[in-house]
Amino acid sequence: MVALNQSQLDDSRSDPLGLEHLSEEQQSRLTELLDQYLIALENGQRLNVDQVSRENPDLAEVFASYLEKLDALYGVVPGFQDPTETPSPEHTDKMTLGDYTILREIGRGGMGIVYEASQQSLDRRVAIKLLPLASLLDARQIARFRNEAHAAGLLQHPNIVPIYSVGSERGVHYYAMQFIDGETIDEVVSRGRTGSSAGLQAGATQIIRWAIDIAGALQVAHENGVIHRDVKPSNLMLDQAGKIWITDFGLARRQTDVTLTRSGDVIGTMRYMSPEQARGQTALIDGRADVYSLAATLYEMLTLRPAHDGADAPTILKQIDQQEVTPLRSLRPDLPRDLETVIAKAMSKCREGRYDTAADFAADLTRILEGQPTIARPPSIADRVGRFAAMHRSVVMTGAVVVSLGFIGSAFMNAKLAAAKQESDASAIRAMRGEAEARDAVDRLGLRGAEQLANIPAADSVRRQLLIDTLDYYQRFAAGAMSDPQLREDLAVTLGKIGSLHAELGDSDNALVSLTESESLYAHLAGRPNATDGIRLDWSTSQNNLAQAHVRSGNLTEAARYFARAIATQRTIADRTRGEQKLTTTLALATTLNNLGLLLSQTDASAKAEETYMEAIDLLTADGAPTDNGFRQQLATVRANLSGLLTSTSPDRAVEYALQALSGQLDTLQADRGNAKLATQTIVTLNTLGAAQSAAQHPLDAINTFNRAIEIGHELLARWPEHAAYRRDLVLSYNHLGLAYSKAGGVANARAAFDEALTLGRPLATRFSTDAETRSMLGGVLNNLGFLHQQRGDDSAAAQAYQEAIQHQSAAVRLAPQVKRFRDYLKKHQQNYRTVASTDTSIQKAAS
Repeated sequence: MVALNQSQLDDSRSDPLGLEHLSEEQQSRLTELLDQYLIALENGQRLNVDQVSRENPDLAEVFASYLEKLDALYGVVPGFQDPTETPSPEHTDKMTLGDYTILREIGRGGMGIVYEASQQSLDRRVAIKLLPLASLLDARQIARFRNEAHAAGLLQHPNIVPIYSVGSERGVHYYAMQFIDGETIDEVVSRGRTGSSAGLQAGATQIIRWAIDIAGALQVAHENGVIHRDVKPSNLMLDQAGKIWITDFGLARRQTDVTLTRSGDVIGTMRYMSPEQARGQTALIDGRADVYSLAATLYEMLTLRPAHDGADAPTILKQIDQQEVTPLRSLRPDLPRDLETVIAKAMSKCREGRYDTAADFAADLTRILEGQPTIARPPSIADRVGRFAAMHRSVVMTGAVVVSLGFIGSAFMNAKLAAAKQESDASAIRAMRGEAEARDAVDRLGLRGAEQLANIPAADSVRRQLLIDTLDYYQRFAAGAMSDPQLREDLAVTLGKIGSLHAELGDSDNALVSLTESESLYAHLAGRPNATDGIRLDWSTSQNNLAQAHVRSGNLTEAARYFARAIATQRTIADRTRGEQKLTTTLALATTLNNLGLLLSQTDASAKAEETYMEAIDLLTADGAPTDNGFRQQLATVRANLSGLLTSTSPDRAVEYALQALSGQLDTLQADRGNAKLATQTIVTLNTLGAAQSAAQHPLDAINTFNRAIEIGHELLARWPEHAAYRRDLVLSYNHLGLAYSKAGGVANARAAFDEALTLGRPLATRFSTDAETRSMLGGVLNNLGFLHQQRGDDSAAAQAYQEAIQHQSAAVRLAPQVKRFRDYLKKHQQNYRTVASTDTSIQKAAS
């Protein structure tokens, strides 16, 4: 277990006096100067400080204050001393970090320096890893460094180097881990390349066993939500007994944390990266990236040469993305053919072509050792042609390869190839048609398949992977279509889909970027003289989607602007069209009006929100409006939202609209108990109805309604206990039930309901600690429990509940400072706490 010291971890956050008074240009220049100073310091040199101060007189004072701090650190860490100076043993003995005495440097890399050290309290050798001084100005590197220790500290496996403790001493961040008396695979392989007798002497069987051990360690990491992302020879160690260890989780990412590394970052040692990692596609990185890197490392251990041996980053990137690795048996013909096939599968350029898990990779390697048939099979001719098409997209778009793919396996293929060679223009047209058909297939299998899987909670992981793979395809198409004006409409559609996929996967920043680009392209297309109403409707849809992305990002003004533009276009089209086009436009308009109504209700524009909802209802219930699922579901959604808006001002009307929304849902659900999506919608409607009934002074009706919602919620959770959304719905239902019981005078029942909400909610807040909505939800439950204690006269228990509510609500405000209601809730919680604290002397004494 890792010993974490939060106060130590946070002690380097303050800035020197005067930094806040610098302009943006001055801060940028100061950072550059300090970078130069620290890099020189690490190289055993010193900048001429006087000269720097003379050349930058406006920064002299704050620069000096930084140097004073850095000079205080100088000498603490041997890696930052002048390399020409050899410290005496007496001096070395004084180099300490907390409980640890530094002995010698044993390795360094981009994410830190490693030393052998002695832990004084336990009298044992340890390895200490330190964040470089040059990284102290970069909060993200410090966050990654802490993430490394936290991620590795959670993992327990015989081949993972265990972490002992984490801390920070005088601004130097470090963690201590088990000392492995041995050397890295990188060092051993390097000697093997030179023909040294001390090189890699192990046979292929032992090397495969090592790979199996590391794959097992990675499987444990992946099962705990940790992706290593930097598997390579220098991060694998052999101890004196010949046991292999994996270390350096400095680039690890917990799958629940998407804040430390954003899309576009290219992290890790490039020649061992998977294609998606080398391209910086962070959202696509999962355990299969580690499988790829381990296979690349195994390849190098067996051949003594890297799988990608380019001399510079662009060359390596091109090799990873476009070129096949030299077949294993071309370099080692003595190795089994199945081993070549297994490594090739693990290093597939497409993630779906690799092993699904590290355990599957290990299992196939074990089959090789046992002489059993492997799951992996040599690639077929079609596989090879498909890989060629993916790697040479521009050729495929203009040549005959796509045509050959469309007819491969038939005698007709040869005739098409010959025709394509003679008629290049016709071939290009067919190629683009084939591309359009391929995109249509991706829509059917990817987007629509994912939509259908949304009703099956047990398939969540499959659905997410399907969305990621679909996103990867669309991103590759968009990259190839950017420079082709003939594909502008296709590109607009694709960018819109990319934005929606990013939003579905929780990547709001990239969703906003793609949706903005899509709307811009549609604006150009809709402005052409020959633009059709279909294009204009698509443009309005892109504006609606962009507005929703702005809502998620807290840019409510921009969101309102795009909603208004979409509505104006949709009204115009609806007024002048008939038939199917009018129905499609009407449904789109009602959807956009509903979204605008939600936005208006968030900004306290209640009257305008009601007007907007009513317009949507009128459209969906007008004469001639269809009664199909699309119209009926949208109508129920609008009515439920209107009910929520009216609850506090017109509760009787709110009850009426909620009952209308609920109409038919319960009967349909009774006939189809396994329809999780419908069950979730019904729970939302029931909670809305219950809140309206409570506000209308019908507490017993409200209690019955909430209990019906809870009954359905428990059925969902019993079927799919790991589905977080169902647990959240239950927390909300129990919270509403507690409020209803409290209003009806049932204090004991109210307390039981709130306790049940907290029992379900606290694990969610721990699991999703960076989700603002979850933290705010729990804060609301605790605030209500505190109010109940206060009503009973137990101010001490009320204060405790309010304090915990403030803690969670403060976290929500930190995570989403742009959301006004989070700030309003926090003020209410704080006011409630002050109310009980001012009347309870024991609380006042504790606070003082």
